[in-house]
Amino acid sequence: MDNTYKVAWARALVELCVESSPRQNYHFDEFARLIFKYYWNQSIFFGLQQGPSAHRRPEIHAMALQAIDEYQLTEGLQPRTFIEVAQNIDVPVQKISTVLAQDVCKRFVRLDKRLIDTYEFDLKQRTIRVKHPQLIKGHADILFQLINYRWTQKLEDIDGSPRIAKKIKGVDREQVPKRAALSKFKAYLDAENPKRVCFHSGKPIADGDVAIDHVIPWSYLYADNVWNLVYVDRRENSSKGNRIPDEATIMRLESRNRSLLEALQRHGSQSKHTAELEIAIDRDYVRRFWIGCRG
Repeated sequence: MDNTYKVAWARALVELCVESSPRQNYHFDEFARLIFKYYWNQSIFFGLQQGPSAHRRPEIHAMALQAIDEYQLTEGLQPRTFIEVAQNIDVPVQKISTVLAQDVCKRFVRLDKRLIDTYEFDLKQRTIRVKHPQLIKGHADILFQLINYRWTQKLEDIDGSPRIAKKIKGVDREQVPKRAALSKFKAYLDAENPKRVCFHSGKPIADGDVAIDHVIPWSYLYADNVWNLVYVDRRENSSKGNRIPDEATIMRLESRNRSLLEALQRHGSQSKHTAELEIAIDRDYVRRFWIGCRG
């Protein structure tokens, strides 16, 4: 398996069988929309790679990425789940269905020689007949967990970004990734930057324009760590978007973190965030994650 088609196909099969009255017969086009949805959600929120090369992506994944680019040109960069925008997206169902017929549909027909067949497929009609849809539906919860786990394993081999299991789960079954409030970090950032000077512009920030920014994009780390958070002017934060920082910015963040740790230690802080900051400096997290984010 050199990409994630297998797990996407398996997950779509289970999702179709979870319908209130599962059928035995399904068309490849139904699989196509679901698999497109999976790639859309994982890509628009986290930019996860679905194959070993960023220069030659799996065809269905490439279709989803093209659709995301077209959507964001007109609707902006705010990530939205596929179900929220499906009415405005022209899904290339026929093209995806063709890819599924060429190779993917043959997967999981029989999981083991000792087991019963899972389904039959008809390439001419582009349909499959599921042998035991109620059995799949009855075990759907554990199947979804196993498929997500296998998807995570594959992406750990080909993507390399952190917290992949959380990212896969983060858009599972139409969930929208939630960002936690960052106000709890103000006490830490104030220790080193009490005047709240913007990290990007170097200018003091007006009271109503103070924001907290992830220097390495949240979509890559999928976490809030004090070593990656800085005060910024809200307008600077909006214009920066989700861009990967340059090396000069990373060097300034590394310097800031050393100053921040010294300030927190002077204040006698012994919180978990202070401990995480010390570990991040010791293990060079900023540079390591920045390099990984750049691919």
